[in-house]
Amino acid sequence: MPGYAVIDTETTGFSPRTGDRVLEVAVVHLDEAGRVESQWETLVNPGRSVGPTHVHGLRAEHLARAPRFDDVATHLNSLLSGRVVVGHNIAFDLRFLLAEFEIAGEPLTGVEALCTQKLAGSYLPGPKRTLAVCCEQAGIVNNHAHSALGDTLATTELLQFYMSHHAHDAVPWSALVASAAASVVEDLFTLAAMPVTGHGTATVSAPGWTRADAGAF
Repeated sequence: MPGYAVIDTETTGFSPRTGDRVLEVAVVHLDEAGRVESQWETLVNPGRSVGPTHVHGLRAEHLARAPRFDDVATHLNSLLSGRVVVGHNIAFDLRFLLAEFEIAGEPLTGVEALCTQKLAGSYLPGPKRTLAVCCEQAGIVNNHAHSALGDTLATTELLQFYMSHHAHDAVPWSALVASAAASVVEDLFTLAAMPVTGHGTATVSAPGWTRADAGAF
C-alpha cells in the first residue's frame, strides 16, 4: 500500500564505520493522506557495549533478551518496502540501517527517503532544526524523547503538520510516494500481519522486545 514508513533508531554511537550498532528501531506506517495505520518497535541486542546510557536510557540488562538485528531484518525490510522512508535527519538512521542490513546478509535497496529536518525550513521559523526545536515550534509534545518509538511518533506528527499545509494541493514530494510504491515486489509470505486494535491503529505482530518488556521506562 502506498504511503510512508516513519522511522527512528537509537544507536551505540555516531558511526557504523567505527563499529557502532543499532540498539532500538521503530516504524510507524502512514497512508498517503498521513493517517496512521500501524506501528512497530523493538530493542536490538547489539552484541557489544550499549554506549551512552545517559542519552538513550538503555542498559545492557535491558537488551539481554532482545533479538539481534538479523532476527528482525526480514520483517523490518517488509515494513519499509514500497513506502517513502521518513525520519528527522534520515541520513543518520539510514546509514545505520544500511550497515545493519548488510551485516545481516539482507541488503536494503531502492529506498526513497524524506527528511523532516531538511523540510523544516519551508514550514517552521528560525535556524535550529533539532527534533526538539521543530516539535516545539509545531506545538508537538514528545514525552519519550530519545526512545525510538517516542521520536518516531513525534516525527510522524511533524510530517502531518507539514502535510496540513497542503490540504488543497498535492504535497511537493508526491512523486516519491509513487516511485516507492511502484518499486515494491510484494511477497505474501513475508508481509507483516497487522491486526486492527483500538483507536483505528494496528500494532504489528512480529518478533521484538520493547522498553516496556525490558522495564526500561
